[in-house]
Amino acid sequence: MRTYLSAALTLMMFSLAAATTVQVKPGDTLTRIAVRHGTTVQALQRANPRVNADRLRVGTGLRLPAAAGRTWTVRQGDTLSLIALRSGTTLGALLGVNRGLNPRLPLRVGQRVTLPAPATARTGTTTVVRAASIRVNAALPVQGRVTTPYQATHPGLDLAAPTGTPIRAAFAGSVVESYFDRRSGWGWTVVLDHGSGLRTRYSHNSANLVRVGARVGAGDVIARVGSTGNSTGAHVDYRLYRRGQAVDPSSVP
Repeated sequence: MRTYLSAALTLMMFSLAAATTVQVKPGDTLTRIAVRHGTTVQALQRANPRVNADRLRVGTGLRLPAAAGRTWTVRQGDTLSLIALRSGTTLGALLGVNRGLNPRLPLRVGQRVTLPAPATARTGTTTVVRAASIRVNAALPVQGRVTTPYQATHPGLDLAAPTGTPIRAAFAGSVVESYFDRRSGWGWTVVLDHGSGLRTRYSHNSANLVRVGARVGAGDVIARVGSTGNSTGAHVDYRLYRRGQAVDPSSVP
């Protein structure tokens, strides 16, 4: 009996360790791992203080930050994007802690959705961005699949979704650009100004639905997904800038 209990306890401890530790895969960065598991680079660094972010080795085990245990009860009209917006998180982080959720299927009223742990500070490439300084919450512009994460060679997120899918403003603001960008290859593009030096760009659209000077609210439809410009498939190239410097969209609450 004692041997059985010891074996069961060992198995339980192994299962808990497996659930909170992940291995670095080829091509991984801390940003990719954070997006995949619904956390932040800063939280990963705090949980793994000895790991060098610039020299990740394939096969290295990383401890995932403990979940906060918060939940959201789905109400009439809720979508994953709206829940992310209202709870101060991102769609990518929400999907990361709710592995069974299919963003293409509607939510059920009364359904419980786990919320990611809140973060107190987020870091871009060289600029620290704090939620208190922005005073807004962001959601990803489409409920799409991240095909290209934020990285030095691509300072934005590519979100794949069917052509015509509504693209929604991540923040409230005003339209400062709405045009076909031939020079940069971004195709139909919308740029929003949100004040305090914050701007967002949405590119490769099939159609722009807003004009320069218009005011939009967070979650308002501003364009539709397409593949215009230099593009190989239907998606939105979503970028966020803080005083002209690119910031990882998945790091902003």
